Amino acid sequence: MNALRIDRMLFLMAFERDVDYEESPQEAYLDLVTGNVEWLFEEDENAELLGISATDNEAQRNRITGKPDRFMLIPGLSHHDHHDILRSFLASNWTDDDRQRNIAQDAYAGSIGRWKKAVADPDVIRAYQQFRDKKVAELAEEFLVQNDVKAEWR
Repeated sequence: MNALRIDRMLFLMAFERDVDYEESPQEAYLDLVTGNVEWLFEEDENAELLGISATDNEAQRNRITGKPDRFMLIPGLSHHDHHDILRSFLASNWTDDDRQRNIAQDAYAGSIGRWKKAVADPDVIRAYQQFRDKKVAELAEEFLVQNDVKAEWR
């Protein structure tokens, strides 16, 4: 199997989105021929919020659904997945400072946003974001392997 050249940033942006909290739900697909990430709104009218005509969104949907072997849905992550990543971070050895680790662990009460506000330490937030980015990339690569897609990132 030849490697498919995929824009890493666009793919990760599609893969890491919190599908449970999208204001205007979108779907993202990987074009298995070109490696492009193709977006469409679930409701055609919602596309107009970003200046895309409902007709163009519908045409994109028809193009994608008309060739199901060519396009693979990029599922995105659930809100639960995002919380699992934060819990994994808090359980990891991201710092040697036991006090800092305890403060971060104690601040988590089920909300990522409230956790960030409670921690209020830019170094902790940055460490979490780096951990999250790495974990999302690992999950994305696992998803591609599970779907027999060999990626060559560009």
